[in-house]
Amino acid sequence: MNDEEIKMIQNDDTAAEYEISDEELEQFYEDNRDAIDLIGGLDMFESLMALEDEEFNILKPQFLQIFAETLQEPESITEFRTLAIAQGYTKETAKEDFDLAIAAINEIDFLSESKKDFLKEIYTMSSNQLNKIIGTVGDVIRIPCEMAKNIPIPTYAHDTDAGVDLYSPAEYTIGPGETIIIPTGLKVAIPEGYALLIQPRSGQSVKTKLRIANTPGLIDAGYRDEIGVIIENIEPPFKDIDYEFDSTGEIHIKSILHGQSYTIAEGQRFAQMRLVQVPQAEFVQVESVGEIGEDRQGGFGSTGN
Repeated sequence: MNDEEIKMIQNDDTAAEYEISDEELEQFYEDNRDAIDLIGGLDMFESLMALEDEEFNILKPQFLQIFAETLQEPESITEFRTLAIAQGYTKETAKEDFDLAIAAINEIDFLSESKKDFLKEIYTMSSNQLNKIIGTVGDVIRIPCEMAKNIPIPTYAHDTDAGVDLYSPAEYTIGPGETIIIPTGLKVAIPEGYALLIQPRSGQSVKTKLRIANTPGLIDAGYRDEIGVIIENIEPPFKDIDYEFDSTGEIHIKSILHGQSYTIAEGQRFAQMRLVQVPQAEFVQVESVGEIGEDRQGGFGSTGN
């Protein structure tokens, strides 16, 4: 399907009933594949933006996949490098340009939210590729996220921080010995090659007996559901029991000291999240690993107490 056919669909009163077949989709991308790159592709974007949301949402996932593949092609990498050098990009200016672009997209009043999200995803992928290629830009990886209305977007409190705080969407009380999953109100689309680790906040660990049970929690790049944090109260249900025996030898409990419950308030920072790079490992079977490199010898506890 070419641009003229798309325009015919838009002008047809029966457009809402039109269904795009897999064959037409495949032909559509084959006809326009060469136009999808960072600099060109304006006609493609215009055609896509002009589509009704029903047809647009059918095309969107496949187009994003093709765009992601195109970003990895040598011609695209060269264009990114040329652009970065010509613009004199630094970490700060790249972030400023990205923030301005996202703000501008949010202000477009003639596009649906679906099309705005599409443009944000395109710009985010392009920005991540730019940061990956140009070392002077710095390692800033931009992650599309979906937030609950009462939850602030994750941000670093200081430029040198390694983790961003997670906020509780409601109030939760965790009894002694109890383990619960606290939702974060956050969904993310982590770029391939990266993962997020969920870790405890040091202040909370010092002041309470609340712990993240599976520290660190691992969020893979392919996960798209809401992130939840497994919180455990390691206080024992019973800390102490005072008792005595009567003259017949029967035990009488005088008092029981219960473990403490802890409450996480709505909006409270209760965990932190850290982005890490995760290269894929490929395991190769050999006769003996002892012949590769050096073996320091010893097992658990062999380096001392």
